[in-house]
Amino acid sequence: MQRYGQTLTWGAIAAPHLFTGDCLSYSLRDAVTEQEIENESADLTALVLHSRKAMLSFEAQVNSGTTNFLDLSAGAELTVSGISGGMVLATSTEESWVLEQPKKASVQAIWYPSMTGGSGASAGTGLNIVTPSQSGLMIVAPGGVIVYGTYGLTHAAGIVHSLKIRQRLKISEDDVDPTGVILGAASHGYKRTISLELLATGTKPAVNSTLSITGAPTTANDYVITSSDEMWAVEKGKMYSVEASWITPFGTS
Repeated sequence: MQRYGQTLTWGAIAAPHLFTGDCLSYSLRDAVTEQEIENESADLTALVLHSRKAMLSFEAQVNSGTTNFLDLSAGAELTVSGISGGMVLATSTEESWVLEQPKKASVQAIWYPSMTGGSGASAGTGLNIVTPSQSGLMIVAPGGVIVYGTYGLTHAAGIVHSLKIRQRLKISEDDVDPTGVILGAASHGYKRTISLELLATGTKPAVNSTLSITGAPTTANDYVITSSDEMWAVEKGKMYSVEASWITPFGTS
């Protein structure tokens, strides 16, 4: 890439990266809570600006080096280039395989600029999400640089059109201190969920059964199906839409 003419920051190559991948977007929205104070005439007499925090979002295209994706079961704290002071706590991640699209992954987090210390753990950074193996897929040249579409993912009920694996952590913030800043928070309630779209060729997956997707990473094992839809549309094949959930007591995947 070469730039000509005016000097500006162009593209996403210089954006902070929360894991290895080709950055598609990065944003950091810094804001305060705006509390309106009314007088006896119900007119505004003051604004109180408190509880400052910033919402962080990062999305990347998975490439051959994406072996350091975040594992929020280990903890929430992140280190982000360009953010100094305070603490960044992850709230969710997503891996996404979609037919005819490169695989993507994303992270959502919150930066608390006044929070320091504590005994909470950092998020894990050891998930290899260059999955599934696509050594037999001959339409990507050169091979091995991206994960493309849903090749390598199979389910007994149909052809996989999309698969999304999400991690979620709840963040419960402490009450603000007398100066209006957030000094502490707790992460808890770790959960993983799956959304699966299938072109129907078999029997609809049953609610309360265990979801099994061949070729998916180990983070897709041992989920319980919580909803299962069948859908018809004009000029479309019949589809199944499946939602499933995993919590720590279900297994060690």
